[in-house]
Amino acid sequence: TVLKEHPLDQKKTVMTVEAKLFGIGAETYTPGSGEFCLKYASENKKKGVVVLMDTGHYHPTEVVSDKVSSILAFDDKMALHVSRPVRWDSDHVVSFDDETRELAREIVRCGADRFYISLDYFDASINRIAAWVIGARNARKALLWALLQPNDELRALQDEGDFTQRLMLMEEAKTLPFTDIWNELCEREDMPGNEEWFAEVAEYENEVLSARK
Repeated sequence: TVLKEHPLDQKKTVMTVEAKLFGIGAETYTPGSGEFCLKYASENKKKGVVVLMDTGHYHPTEVVSDKVSSILAFDDKMALHVSRPVRWDSDHVVSFDDETRELAREIVRCGADRFYISLDYFDASINRIAAWVIGARNARKALLWALLQPNDELRALQDEGDFTQRLMLMEEAKTLPFTDIWNELCEREDMPGNEEWFAEVAEYENEVLSARK
């Protein structure tokens, strides 16, 4: 009904449904459960509806990276809110942690053109500009890390059923150089590679943000 009454230009707007397995003040019922959103998106994908998964909206033992391949076996696209969950709370600053790297690896392997990616984070206890920069840089680092994996070789070994050599290569890839490549990329883009950017943020906080209090 909503889609019929309010048609959207799908070239400019992507309609998503976002699941949340918990809700404030909801003990026995949470609108937008995982099952409901998956089924709704599947039933309406011809109308342009895409399922959205927030990395902070699931049980602490669940990870979105494990769900990606199953969704894309049936859907052409999916959307992601990349954040850092803390217990049952989400939307903390994105970290360059195992799950962010695994999620980036799924994005690269499944085809980046199949994803809508946004960073969804908030932490009022730290500088907002620093939070934005840290999160954005960590998301980019994860994608670069995933692109540097020997993905073609791993795919070939998977297709050949050579799981022993595939595991060997996956483990060896964990110690391949990364930092030097990240710093080189930042230098080419005229951006600081390490923590040099933080001095500029601190200066802005002292000279501009502090005056707004």
